[in-house]
Amino acid sequence: MERPSSARYLESLRQDAARIIELAPSGWDHPVTGCPGWDVRETVRHLGEVYRHKAASIRLGRRAADSEYVAAPGPGEDLAAWYSRSLLELLSVLLAAPPTAPVWSWWPQERTLGFWHRRMAQETLVHRVDLEQALGAASQIPADLALDGVDEVLAVFLPAFLTEAGDVPGLLPGTRARVDVRPANDGAAAWRVELEGTRVVVNRVAPDAPADASVTGSPGAVLLWLWGRLGPRSLSISGDRAQVDALRAALVAATQ
Repeated sequence: MERPSSARYLESLRQDAARIIELAPSGWDHPVTGCPGWDVRETVRHLGEVYRHKAASIRLGRRAADSEYVAAPGPGEDLAAWYSRSLLELLSVLLAAPPTAPVWSWWPQERTLGFWHRRMAQETLVHRVDLEQALGAASQIPADLALDGVDEVLAVFLPAFLTEAGDVPGLLPGTRARVDVRPANDGAAAWRVELEGTRVVVNRVAPDAPADASVTGSPGAVLLWLWGRLGPRSLSISGDRAQVDALRAALVAATQ
């Protein structure tokens, strides 16, 4: 699958960040269901922290330690303004070199600045939806970014983090599952996720390939389901439901 361009990622990042800045002051204390225990205030603070941590890590060439970046606004500092400055700090780093420039990342198969263009755009998109859900605002996710986000969750997050998760509730060592994830998008290929305990293999398959179980929905709905922001009622689930439940458990462990 051809990924969006870096220009597209940066455009999405700026637009979604602007939407967050627009929405947040109308309900700082509203709970965010996609992040249990968080409200709008904590979600915005978290996202600003992520921006600053990744900017510092790219500059340092390694994962930044807690003492090497500012994780929260100071006493009396306006959170929306602090978040805006965090965004500018991140953008200054993302625009400092070509997308192909080698930098540190936690994904060994892609240690380039372009990895962070994608990751920060997708991170911001999901949290923008978090705020829209919390504040009762309408959400729209462009299909190209939704499909790209589905690919990132399944082809990057699952392989990168599932095997590091240790014991996963709902995923016993002998659990086996083969689930096709099928965003409805003009016959585009599906993602086949094969699990054996916490071992995972992800491949692309034809959208009509026989499957033990499948999850089908619009690209945006599938993306939000993968991130735990949408329940199964907005999707079509067929086949062995226990295998879908195993995938759900694996996703929770890999995306926390």
